[in-house]
Amino acid sequence: MRSNKCIKVIVASLLICLFTILPLKVSAAEAIPSPTPYKYVNDYVGALNKSEVENIVSIGKELEDKTGAQAVVVVINSTKGTPIEQYALNLFRTWGIGQKEKDNGLLILLALNDKKWRVEVGRGLEGAVPDVLTSRIMEDLAKPRFQSGNYGEGLLNSYSTMSDAIAKEYGVTLEKSRKITLPEVKNNTSNRKKSNPLPLGIILGLFLLDLIFNRARVTTFLFKLIFWNNIFGGRGRGGGGGFGGFGGGSGGSSGGGFGGFGGGSSGGGGSSGSW
Repeated sequence: MRSNKCIKVIVASLLICLFTILPLKVSAAEAIPSPTPYKYVNDYVGALNKSEVENIVSIGKELEDKTGAQAVVVVINSTKGTPIEQYALNLFRTWGIGQKEKDNGLLILLALNDKKWRVEVGRGLEGAVPDVLTSRIMEDLAKPRFQSGNYGEGLLNSYSTMSDAIAKEYGVTLEKSRKITLPEVKNNTSNRKKSNPLPLGIILGLFLLDLIFNRARVTTFLFKLIFWNNIFGGRGRGGGGGFGGFGGGSGGSSGGGFGGFGGGSSGGGGSSGSW
């Protein structure tokens, strides 16, 4: 009897831990992709041609070399229901765009299927590229191109103009004539690590033990808890979209062949729009 009680307690404790931890790991891993080797251009849908990628990378590299600021373009299909402002902020902080001590990063995010864009600006660049300026640049230079399907042209024009504004703040001029060689990229359309089947096996094993020793009481309780939390708990999240907060910069994530990011963060400044 005493051993059965111990097993019941252990099974219940492990199930509760798994139900608490695993959803957080899944959401964090699935929400934000890893940076590509191009660093300044992260096109996950093939919206830009090679020439457009090379031009943006060339400008981004020159900008960072002369100022330390990091300006990044990201193109995805969809934020999958998450407000684009929250998705951009999570991505910005997760990658750590910009220098940690200066927060001089800039992100231009495009969600094609959603037909939405977002410019996220680090605190250190809010004077150089204020919200009003980023909005006007995107509306005038990018939006008309997006509407005609010329996404790469719209991104290149807006990226170049914002980079000039950043360079002016630092008292330098961008020549935009550098020749760069793009690093080779392995064919990896998913850009995500393969899932590990071990957690699923552990969960199924614990479910079975719970069924044998507890008549599935713990499992039933946990499923009910999750169900009611999704109904009532999700209403007051203020657009968190289930991603949670990723806690400020990652300390510098990989940027592939052009070095890593510097661990910068953003306070949520920027502008958004649609086409």
